[in-house]
Amino acid sequence: MIQDITRALSKLGLRPSVAKEGRSWSIEGSGEGRHVNIVLMSYERVVPGLEVLGPIPVSQVRVVAKGPEEFISALRYRLEVELLRCLG
Repeated sequence: MIQDITRALSKLGLRPSVAKEGRSWSIEGSGEGRHVNIVLMSYERVVPGLEVLGPIPVSQVRVVAKGPEEFISALRYRLEVELLRCLG
C-alpha cells in the first residue's frame, strides 16, 4: 500500500517522503500550494462476519490534504485508482 500511495502522489507531481512512526507509516508530499499528509496503519483483527478466517490484516488510511479543489479531486481519484491494486 505504501508504494501505491507514493505512486499516486508522484503522479500528481508531488515528491513523497515516507517515515515509519511506531506501528504506522506517514507519507507526505507538498508543492505549489498543495500539501498532503497520509497516515497508514495496519493491524490484525477478527472482522465481524468473517470470524471463520480468524484475525486478518486490516489497513486504515487517513488523508489530510490542502490545496485547490481540482487538486483535491485529482488526489482522491488517484488514490482510488492506485489503491485498487491492493485488491488483486
